[in-house]
Amino acid sequence: MIKNMEIKFWGVRGSLPFSYDTLGWARHSENVLRSFFSQGYRQEEHISQFISQQPVTRLGGFGTATTCVEVHDGNSSLIIDGGSGIKSISDQMQFTGSNVNEYHILITHFHFDHIIGLPFFMPHFRKGCVVNYYSVQSETESIIRGLFSKPSFPVTFESLNAEIRFHHLTPHRPRQINGFTVTPYQTDHPDTCYGYRVEKGGKSYAHAVDNEGTRLSRAHLGADGGLYEKADLVFFDAQYEEADMGVKKGWGHGTCDRGFEICSNFGARQILFAHHEPSFSIDDTLKQINRAHQAFSEKYPNSKLMWDFAYEGMKVKL
Repeated sequence: MIKNMEIKFWGVRGSLPFSYDTLGWARHSENVLRSFFSQGYRQEEHISQFISQQPVTRLGGFGTATTCVEVHDGNSSLIIDGGSGIKSISDQMQFTGSNVNEYHILITHFHFDHIIGLPFFMPHFRKGCVVNYYSVQSETESIIRGLFSKPSFPVTFESLNAEIRFHHLTPHRPRQINGFTVTPYQTDHPDTCYGYRVEKGGKSYAHAVDNEGTRLSRAHLGADGGLYEKADLVFFDAQYEEADMGVKKGWGHGTCDRGFEICSNFGARQILFAHHEPSFSIDDTLKQINRAHQAFSEKYPNSKLMWDFAYEGMKVKL
C-alpha cells in the first residue's frame, strides 16, 4: 500500500548557519510579548490563543540550519543534501540493535553549506549501518573522504564503522533509489549543481536549490525543464530579490519572481522558497514575503499556484 509522500525540511538557511545572538533573541521575545498585550490579551490563559493566531514564523523564525531535506513514504526515505540540518535527523534516529540500517543521501553539489553536517551524521560511526551517497559529480568520494580527515575532523574516513557506498547518477536518467524514482537535472549555479526530481505513487517533488533561475522558459531549459514539469512541490532558491540581481548576478541564487515564472511555465502546483539569506532577521524575511505577495498578485492574479517560505521543521504531504 502506497502512503502519502511527505517532505520534511530540516535545514532551509543559505550559505551558512545563522541564529540571533542571545541579546537578539531577547529583543525578539520582547517584541512578541509587546504584541501579546497590544492585541488586547492580558491573562495567562490567553497565551495559547495568542500563539495559535500568530504565523509560526513570526514567533520562531525560519530556522538556523543549512540545506537538508528528507523525503519519506512509510518506512522508505531519502535525504537530500548534508547541510547542518542533517544533524537534527541524526539526533532523532533510533537504531535497531544488530539489524542493518541503511541510509540514502543525494548530494546536489559541494559548497560547504550543503555538506557541513555530514561528519555529524551518526550512522557513519555505527557498525551495521550502510550509508549510500548518490551524485552526478565524479569527485564525490574524494570530497566525502576529505571531510573525515585530520586536522579539520578528528575521525578519519578509514576508521568509520559503517559501510560507505558511492553511486554515480546520470543527468536526465531516472534511477530507482530505496523505492523512489530519482532523476537529476542541472540547475543554474556557477559550480555545477544538480537538482533532483523525486517521484513515487504519482506524486513529484522538485528540489531546486542552489539555483539562480537564469533559464526560465521551456526553450531555454530544454531537458532540464523536466525538473519542474507539473511538479506537486518545487523547493526553490529565493535568497535574493530582483533588486539585488544587478550586484549578485552570477552568484547562483534565485528570487521569488523567477520561481513564480518557472512554476507558471511548467504547471507546477506548489512552490516553497528557501536558501534564506543568513544576514536576514525574522522581520527582514517577513518583509520579503510581503513584497513577494505584491509581485505575485500583480503578475499572476488568476493563478492557483500555492506558495510560501519554508521553515525548519516544516512538513508537507503530497
